[in-house]
Amino acid sequence: MLEILLNLVAKIALLMLLGYFLRKYNIITEQFQKDITGFMLKVALPANVLTTANNTFSRELSANLLMTAGIAVVYYLVTLLLTRLISRFLPLSDNGRVVFMTSCVFANTAFIGFPLATELMGSEGLLYAVIFNMVWIIFFYTIGISLLSGQKTIRLKTLFTMPVSVASICAVLIYLSPLRFPGFIQDTLSTLGAMVAPISMMVVGCSLVHIRPIDILKDGYSYFVSIMRMVALPTAMLLVLKLIPGVPPMVARACCLACCLPSASMNVIFAQEYDCEPRYASRAVVQGTLLMVATVPLFMTIVLSVFPV
Repeated sequence: MLEILLNLVAKIALLMLLGYFLRKYNIITEQFQKDITGFMLKVALPANVLTTANNTFSRELSANLLMTAGIAVVYYLVTLLLTRLISRFLPLSDNGRVVFMTSCVFANTAFIGFPLATELMGSEGLLYAVIFNMVWIIFFYTIGISLLSGQKTIRLKTLFTMPVSVASICAVLIYLSPLRFPGFIQDTLSTLGAMVAPISMMVVGCSLVHIRPIDILKDGYSYFVSIMRMVALPTAMLLVLKLIPGVPPMVARACCLACCLPSASMNVIFAQEYDCEPRYASRAVVQGTLLMVATVPLFMTIVLSVFPV
């Protein structure tokens, strides 16, 4: 398993580096970067999610899905309350405190998490990651956007218009039904889904071109986000799951993976839309994305040894 993790981190680093140089020398243009990101979010990522629907139905797996959803709900409730409490003691503006909260709580569970779950845990692990991400979607598009916008309104409509969200709901419904995709459709979805890992890592590399390294290195509050996001919160999740009896190893692995990823790029997108400290959000996301090359393999090596299958 250690060899798999080392190969995975090497692949992530190389793909990010490739994306960086392709964007830097304009082989990938700004418009193409936007187009390929849209393709991944609207086609490849939903296809990757739908591949999980063909898992064989079982009561044990269904119970594990419910457990994953329950763990995710508790995680988001606790981390939202915890980061809100911590933010009160930080010398940041009100908007800065909001960005600190959302950047700490909402990780890149789909864009980066899905390909990593597939690599490390196969289709079953990906199915648990999909469930965790469904809870992420509910919390982010209700509480998260309410915080970033400064408004009390909740955008429930968004939950049913996002391709990944719709694909997640469809995957669960198909899994619970007697229906399954025929072989040629499953193979097509798998082919499209296989594009997620290389495209996502290259797009992350592209996004680093316009960020000055000095801005990332000197931002202490971004380090605070990175420590919370990729060390403190995942370690707490690991310890809690270890203490709870009866948590299946694969569920524990998927939940720990979802908790150790860098901040989601959606934090930046909506921080920009609502003018809520977008530069701070950008620095936190980029710094975490760079640090994950070291932190995620190290943490997941510990997780895989603590929760052997």
